[in-house]
Amino acid sequence: MGPIIELKNLTKKYGNLVAVDHNNYQVMEGEIFGLLGHNGAGKTTTILMLLGLIPPTEGTAIVDGADIKENPLQARRNVGLLPENAGFYDNLNAKQNLSFYAELADVPEKVASDRCEKLIDMVGLGDKRPVKVGAYSRGMKQRLGIAQSLVREPKVLILDEPLQGIDPEGTRDLREIIRGLSKEKGVTIIFTTHVLYEVNRLCDRVAIMKNGVIAGLGTIPELRKQVNAAEGEDFEQVFLRYQGVV
Repeated sequence: MGPIIELKNLTKKYGNLVAVDHNNYQVMEGEIFGLLGHNGAGKTTTILMLLGLIPPTEGTAIVDGADIKENPLQARRNVGLLPENAGFYDNLNAKQNLSFYAELADVPEKVASDRCEKLIDMVGLGDKRPVKVGAYSRGMKQRLGIAQSLVREPKVLILDEPLQGIDPEGTRDLREIIRGLSKEKGVTIIFTTHVLYEVNRLCDRVAIMKNGVIAGLGTIPELRKQVNAAEGEDFEQVFLRYQGVV
C-alpha cells in the first residue's frame, strides 16, 4: 500500500517561533503511526494543519488526496479526530449522541441510523445502549469517541492521547479496537501518546519530534538502532535519548 499522508516541507511559524520546521515524511495506508514528543514539540500544530484547521507557513501536506493548503475543507473531511477530551451530551445515550453528530456531519439519515448502531457494537458498547453517557467511565467515553470519529467513514483517524487516564482493562479494550481498525478495516491511524510502553505494542512506525523537527523516524527497532540503545533498554529511555535528556 502507498502513502495516504505526505508532508512536504511542512512548516508553521508564529512570529519568530518555528513550531513545525520543514517536516518531510509519509504515513502509509493502514498503518498505526505514532507521533511523539514532549509538550511544545509541535505535535498539536502538525495535527491542526493536517486537519486543515490552520494553514502552513511554508510547504504543505497531502491527506488522502487533498492538499491542506489548496483544499483544507476536503482535507478536514478526510480525517476523523478523537481529541484528548471528547465532548458528549451527558443526558443522551450513545445512539443519540452519534446520531446528532451524524446530522452535523451531513450523513444522510437513512444511512446514519444503521451506521451508528454498527459503530456502537464495534466499540463494545452494545450492552450500554440505554445508558446515558453521563454515567460512562472515561474508557467508555473514549470508545464512544472513536465511534464518533468514524461516523463519516474517514480513511484516516487521529487519536490524541486516547489512553490517558484509562484503567488497565479499558486500555486493553481500546488497544484491541485500535488494532482492529488498522489491521481489519484498513484505517490509517495517527496516534499521539505519553504512555510510551503502549507505543511498542501498537505502532508500526514512529516519528519523534523535538523543537518542531523530526528527531527520529522509523520502526521501533530502527529507532533503537539509530541511538545505539542497549539490549533490554526500554522505549522510554530510547525516547529520552532523542530528546537529548540521557
